[in-house]
Amino acid sequence: MLSVQMTGTWLDPQDPESNAQVLLTGTVWTEQPSFRWVAGLEARVVTLRGYAAGEELVVSLADDQLIGLERARGQDDVALRLKLQATLLAAPSGVHPAGHEELPVRIPRTRWQELLDQAGAEVGVLVRVSSPLTDAALDLLPAASDEAAASLAQAAARLRQARAELRDQRSEHSVATCRRVLENISRLVSLPSAKSVAETPAARRTQEQRWAAIYWDVKSMVNAAHHDDSTTEGFTWSRPDADAILAATAGLLGRYTAGK
Repeated sequence: MLSVQMTGTWLDPQDPESNAQVLLTGTVWTEQPSFRWVAGLEARVVTLRGYAAGEELVVSLADDQLIGLERARGQDDVALRLKLQATLLAAPSGVHPAGHEELPVRIPRTRWQELLDQAGAEVGVLVRVSSPLTDAALDLLPAASDEAAASLAQAAARLRQARAELRDQRSEHSVATCRRVLENISRLVSLPSAKSVAETPAARRTQEQRWAAIYWDVKSMVNAAHHDDSTTEGFTWSRPDADAILAATAGLLGRYTAGK
């Protein structure tokens, strides 16, 4: 929700019956980095009066867009620009019915952090993963594209798919999709091999080897969702199992792709 003040300057502020209905549409852009399109406003009809009145404008953002805004703001407030178009309904004859306006909107960083945490309330903790700001969002990737060139956008799309499957109570599918996210990670960055990690005593491992040990252990766990052998055929995947795998996968993706 974005709060704005609106006034019909041609209306009589003293007359409670003086009003006009306007169809309001528009787009939201970032001011940092410079003027990137974020999303469209949900169209709505508002009633203007001759004095300033508050209205709530609604913009729907996917999680990766929220994270893109979070990444772009640095340590500052979130700076947005609204490009609005107002179309006067039942305009009198001879009156041009449409007008345009641009408005700056700043969301204080403390309020922004509250909003991010509220967005993550469903799973208790919001794991922030940097990803492209624009949302190729709800186009899920085909399961057969393992050999496709990996990209951060592809990994983020896989992560959204895993989350959607978890919300649909498809825990095993979610775990299997997390496996594909982890495979993307290994194509995006250079990791110490599982063999080199295993051959190094735990107390002597470097920091990168210790991170890699976590990666390979999570990868070993999720592999079981794709393979039924004498060891894994009895594995079952509960909602808490899939929650933990999704959180671990998101954390690893965020850690290994920070700055990409």
